[in-house]
Amino acid sequence: MPPTPGDYDLRDLRRLADPNRETPAEFEDGGEQLPASPDDVLRHSQHEELVRLQSQFSTAGALPEKPYLDGLPDRYGAEVVVFEWLDFLINKAGFENTGNALEYYEEVGWLTERTREDLREYMRGFSEVESFDPDKPGPADLDVNDHVLSLVYIARLASV
Repeated sequence: MPPTPGDYDLRDLRRLADPNRETPAEFEDGGEQLPASPDDVLRHSQHEELVRLQSQFSTAGALPEKPYLDGLPDRYGAEVVVFEWLDFLINKAGFENTGNALEYYEEVGWLTERTREDLREYMRGFSEVESFDPDKPGPADLDVNDHVLSLVYIARLASV
């Protein structure tokens, strides 16, 4: 009979999952719970939200098919989500990289061409109010966590 997950030591499972992860010495003795990194906490909360949104679709009868977002919802709450999402992308990656990310999301089937164009229209509003700040760091590339967060935003908008 195979062992149940509860039979494993949590520290061993974490080492197996990520052998390069450094474990602080004070947590090696087994007396303390290992701390989660901020990235782990963020990733976990994003995963939980995607599962919750997926379950909403499941109870409605079927899981969503690609493209997940075939148009922007016409509600005030949805517009707030769009602004929050674009604000995050633009502040992290700049306008050009945000546009590239939206094209990528269209290519992988997360949103339609029309939705991408609508989002680009919203971006024009950001460019009108953005001012140059010499102390602000330049645009950064988006990483996997950023794309997962974008998928969370897309799922939020698709569930409206």
